[in-house]
Amino acid sequence: MKDSRTIAYELLQDWEEKKTFPNLALKTALRSTPDPRERGFITALVYGVIEKKITLDYYIGQCANNKAASPGGAVRSVLRLGIYQMFYMRVPASAACNTSVELIKRLGKSRSAGFVNAVLRRCDRERDTLLQLKKTDFSVRYSISAGLVDLLIDQYGKNGFCSIMDSLSHPSAAVYIYHNFKKGDESDFLSLMQAENILLSKTDLPHLFKSESGFSIEDSAAFRTGWFHIVGYHSALAALMLQKKNARILDLCAAPGGKTFILAALTEGLVQAYDIHPHKVELLQKAASRLGHSNVEIRQGDAARQNTALMDSADFVLCDVPCSGLGMMGKKPDIKYKAYNSSALCALQYQILENGASYLKKGGRLVYSTCTIDQRENELLVTAFLKEHPELMPDETAFDGFQKCFLPDRDQDGFYIAVLKKKG
Repeated sequence: MKDSRTIAYELLQDWEEKKTFPNLALKTALRSTPDPRERGFITALVYGVIEKKITLDYYIGQCANNKAASPGGAVRSVLRLGIYQMFYMRVPASAACNTSVELIKRLGKSRSAGFVNAVLRRCDRERDTLLQLKKTDFSVRYSISAGLVDLLIDQYGKNGFCSIMDSLSHPSAAVYIYHNFKKGDESDFLSLMQAENILLSKTDLPHLFKSESGFSIEDSAAFRTGWFHIVGYHSALAALMLQKKNARILDLCAAPGGKTFILAALTEGLVQAYDIHPHKVELLQKAASRLGHSNVEIRQGDAARQNTALMDSADFVLCDVPCSGLGMMGKKPDIKYKAYNSSALCALQYQILENGASYLKKGGRLVYSTCTIDQRENELLVTAFLKEHPELMPDETAFDGFQKCFLPDRDQDGFYIAVLKKKG
């Protein structure tokens, strides 16, 4: 049976070389790891090394000799694991060094064992100096690509950038869940959750609760029997902008369904939910069945292609568009290193918004939302859209204004919401 460090190493190699999604790969790998402490250790290692990748590589470069200043492949991954354990997990240096040397040998690279040992021990000796040096470079300090450093400083200034990145350093394990009140009342729901030793606190949003420490969702009987679903706080807020007892609602980019099922709970009308990916459509259908929402029609559809059958048909439209995901960097640290074509992405978002607006009845309301903090995908795009589409207007009743960008903090991801209304 593989030990925890080997499992973490393999997951990190797959992420680096095969571009796997860490959360999905971890979920699969941990199924064969019954010990909860070991599962926690593997999870901390994988996410930690990804979160600190640029910083760890800086340490390696400083402590390796010139001949091997940029070790690649297995050696680099093993060094990252060793340094992360020493600097961020309080694993004794001797243990981190010894287990890393053992790991590189098990990988069939015994010739590199001495190099791994030397680099790790030098990192330990020069720890204080290294920790001070990294502060001089924002990319190294926060382990984020230089391109994103420039982008976020340009949009938020240096102090704003540092505030955003500092807030991501210790993301909360909190989980937000929406009580399916059609299943039963709140007291019964809370009793069921308490029986599973899941403690919840109310939020300021109706039917939305928070678990501070998180829990195994799939192991919850209340989840399996449809008493709740998972949704982010700001995602719930976006859905709550579209409340009406009898409404026809279009959700154009529905997966994973957090907002879709709030909309279904809040109306006795019809919710039509679309997603471009067949496997996500199937997951949405299973979730709707689990929750017992019979007023949801889930279909495969490309939101970027106009559906003439939907023209002028909806009371409400939700456009939660594909985005760069920069508001999710705390929970998905791999986002910090991904390059994306902002022009192509904004063009896609604009097209979806344009289609969504065409589906609105006169007087209808549209919510445009993203989980990014890139202003090009948010405020700048919506401002440009309103200039080109005089039939739409800002709905000033939504916030103190019609739009708001929520910057990430310890408890919540970054998110953007704009609320528009069709004239007439």
